[in-house]
Amino acid sequence: MVYNIIILISDYNVKLQKILAGRGVGVVGKNKVLTILGMLIVSLSLFLAACGGDADSAENFPDREIEMTIPWDPGGGSDIEGRAVAEYTQETIDESVVVVNVPGVGGTIGAEELLEKDANGYHIGQIHDGHLVAHHSGITDINYDDFEPIGSMTASDYIIAVSTETGIETLEEFVEYGQENEINFGGTVSGIPRVWLEQLGQKLDINYNLVGYEGLGEAIQALAGGHVDAVLTDYPSASEFVEAGHMQFIAIGTEERNDNLPDVPTLMEKGYDMTMGINRGYVAPSGTDPEIIEILSEALEETANNEAFIEEITALGASVNFMNHEEYTNYLEEQNQIIEETIAEIDTEE
Repeated sequence: MVYNIIILISDYNVKLQKILAGRGVGVVGKNKVLTILGMLIVSLSLFLAACGGDADSAENFPDREIEMTIPWDPGGGSDIEGRAVAEYTQETIDESVVVVNVPGVGGTIGAEELLEKDANGYHIGQIHDGHLVAHHSGITDINYDDFEPIGSMTASDYIIAVSTETGIETLEEFVEYGQENEINFGGTVSGIPRVWLEQLGQKLDINYNLVGYEGLGEAIQALAGGHVDAVLTDYPSASEFVEAGHMQFIAIGTEERNDNLPDVPTLMEKGYDMTMGINRGYVAPSGTDPEIIEILSEALEETANNEAFIEEITALGASVNFMNHEEYTNYLEEQNQIIEETIAEIDTEE
């Protein structure tokens, strides 16, 4: 709007010069008139901008669709849960939330692309603890603090899934097999499985090898095809394959048994002091207006309290674990320190 008005005034400026020239007004007189006109243009531009000329201001937000980057392939737990968040949040804000999958290098390609987007609130993305692992593993220079955390939405417990081709049916058989053979795990080398596998290998005293895949979805496909022996997975990513008989769950990394998997024992009850789980949250490019971050955080909170959303996430075998902007920032800071120390220990041992 400001631009269009300036064009109109500029056109008037040209016409005015012709009129002044036609009337024989001297150079000094014309300069005074044009100087005053120029001052009016600048003043009017500033006034209009201050009165709401900025379409991306917090006052107008949101007034168009929001793009949500999910940095993993479609079909995995992150994608499934992210799409649920998008679906219910667009009802909250009365604007479309469009999911765009940008997979690559353990979720880092999508995160890097998000960082290059305009910091106006219309570009947000999903991250989880695996991005911190990728940073401290030297896979990417970016970390959580290159973004503006909006909030955490869901948490997923992780489970040991084994191929039915191994003939393994219990955790005890799995440990016995791993102590006599090398277990090939599928997973993202730059992600959180690297940390968990190091811990799991020590706790269970098993031999293992990590076969790298682009994301959990690919790793699950490999397990279903019998190309690897085991995968650390969340429930949404593997449940259909378990039902189809391609794999089975033998232990879950929670303190208590999961209601969706009452027959699957926990590592804790089997004597292994270890849990496995991640929080999936949402961020915006650094420099996004704090007021817009607050609006988005409040919208996510409303979604997190939606009973239909809670039921859908629970049915996926995950849980709603909302943290607002400040709480999620603190969580990421704490996890960052833990992961940094863990990766340093792994690198020293290697």
